[in-house]
Amino acid sequence: MSLTVRSSEIRRIRRAVTDHLHGRGLGETAFDIALVATELLANVQDHADGICELEVESRDDRIVLRVRDTVMAHPALRRRSASAENGRGLLIVDALTEHWESTVTATGKVVTCTFRVPPGPG
Repeated sequence: MSLTVRSSEIRRIRRAVTDHLHGRGLGETAFDIALVATELLANVQDHADGICELEVESRDDRIVLRVRDTVMAHPALRRRSASAENGRGLLIVDALTEHWESTVTATGKVVTCTFRVPPGPG
């Protein structure tokens, strides 16, 4: 989906992602994926004028989340600081994903996150 992210919309987008993933039977994993989406969208709001594309793809036992924006620079993990008021988003992304990476394209970048989906009951 193509989005223009504003802080007033992030909660609604997070809820939509969570509901979509719950509808696919992902249970608690849906919350982690939605949280990562929220962190990436907050970065888009702060650094890319809020303009992006959000994609969620199912692949066997994995979910792939992609956020495309117009900034041609890789996001960078910051050092942890107890006094910092922001800058922890990529630490959350790093902790909750199986793998994440950023690729610069001709029109911006794509941040791709992969999540392992636990096997369902039975």
